[in-house]
Amino acid sequence: MEYQKKMFGGTLKDVDVKSGTVTGYFAGFGNVDSDGDMITPGAFKKSINERGPDGVNRIAHLLQHDTYQPLAKPHVLQEDSKGLYFESTIAGTTYGKDALLLYEAGVYNEHSVGFQTITSERMESGTGIYYELREVKLWEGSTVTWGANSETPFIGFKSAGKKQIGDRFDKLIKAIKIGTLTDETIHSIELEIRQIKALLTQEPSTDTLGDDEPLKIFTSRLNIL
Repeated sequence: MEYQKKMFGGTLKDVDVKSGTVTGYFAGFGNVDSDGDMITPGAFKKSINERGPDGVNRIAHLLQHDTYQPLAKPHVLQEDSKGLYFESTIAGTTYGKDALLLYEAGVYNEHSVGFQTITSERMESGTGIYYELREVKLWEGSTVTWGANSETPFIGFKSAGKKQIGDRFDKLIKAIKIGTLTDETIHSIELEIRQIKALLTQEPSTDTLGDDEPLKIFTSRLNIL
């Protein structure tokens, strides 16, 4: 019953800044994480029925798994063939407004879940051993960034090619130019930019970064900080 925070392929579907509505998936089915766990269809069913919008409504939509930064309580929460689908109307707090702008800028496009495992089963496949999570107690779904996520620092960057990292960098630069973001949000963006700079100015690994674009192009773009 240990509380865990994990990314299972949760993606953004759509965002409407005017109405404050965000739709997407907190988790996807069939994604094996780095610990060898995989969420199976039906795992969230009991939690949704008992604790979701039609139950006691205790499942939160948080920012970066931070209970001091609630964004909403999903007004739609259900399983479909793809995963755990949600629809949330983001609260009009300063960080809520920032979150919507960062969704629009493409900085936020991933989601994660906070849960406790109730039942799981050890499985074996051609690629190794993994655990199917058959039932979990869902506490929250979170809007997360791959670089700023304290649980998985740099994992997204290290598995990406230079073009993907460059695209991410460009989105961060675009976001930092938004005139209405709070100082705290700007600081978080600057932190991720510095993380990218620290990673890319290390000795490049041909296993992850490849040689499709010279590293000097990135370091010249990163010299703004």
